[in-house]
Amino acid sequence: MKNINLRNTKKEFIRRQASGMLLIAVLLLLLGSCMPGKRTARTFIEKKNQVAVMIVPPTYTFLYYYPYSYTMDSEKPSEGEEIENSHFLKEIDVERATRIFTDALLENLRKYDIKVFSPEQFDQFLSHDGQRYIFTVAQTEMVESDRQHTDRALIDTILYRQDFMLRTVERNTWFEFTEVDKEEGEAGMKVLYSTFFTTDNVDGRFRYRGLTGEVLYEYSSYLISKEDIYSLNHFAGTRNARYIFDFLLNRYIEQNARPFLSQPVNLRYIPSQDKLTRSRDDQQFIIMQP
Repeated sequence: MKNINLRNTKKEFIRRQASGMLLIAVLLLLLGSCMPGKRTARTFIEKKNQVAVMIVPPTYTFLYYYPYSYTMDSEKPSEGEEIENSHFLKEIDVERATRIFTDALLENLRKYDIKVFSPEQFDQFLSHDGQRYIFTVAQTEMVESDRQHTDRALIDTILYRQDFMLRTVERNTWFEFTEVDKEEGEAGMKVLYSTFFTTDNVDGRFRYRGLTGEVLYEYSSYLISKEDIYSLNHFAGTRNARYIFDFLLNRYIEQNARPFLSQPVNLRYIPSQDKLTRSRDDQQFIIMQP
């Protein structure tokens, strides 16, 4: 009969049990770190009604028009000279477009259940007990530009091409961000940039008719209109509201989360679903370097 060392067997059992528990603990930590900073983000969301944001709206929207240049080396035109040659911006009510942008920004920012103030409410803003932040629209602009789109096809050793002149309108905004409650040396203004655009679209292809030998180009197109420019301003205001909240959320995570294995990822908060998800680089502000 084989002798069994009970003492060694017990030690081996305890060692394996400890190793198993350690493995489970590591796996739990790894799973928890799949979205680092999520727990810290929840803390911010639970206290979001203590956050006060003052929005200093734009007083004017600058307009620029870049006509198509075959050399692509033309200088930026001045505002009053070539804007009359534009297709859309010359007909835009700039005050209306700016107002649409500002109203959408304020309306959608309030959906995050934070306190939103305008410059006229400065005293109430300063008397707020929680965290206070100022976002100043330092500059905003609409830029219309022309670009050439070319479709090509090689059919029976012959190269066919079809050219289209397409138009794009961009809505660019620069915010200056300041945290009121920081010491002067710590506050450090940040410049945040966002851009959105609408553009003509053409979808087509060459077709070869074997019976006749003809080559035809068939296409469908969506061309932007003046009303699309106003819709772009509303969309930009809505998205900038989201960017502002997510910027504050991720700033809080950066300052308060304890990194483990990896740095916290940028998160996006969806208030209608009370849900956190990862934010892509093109779904947030571009932080400008000083």
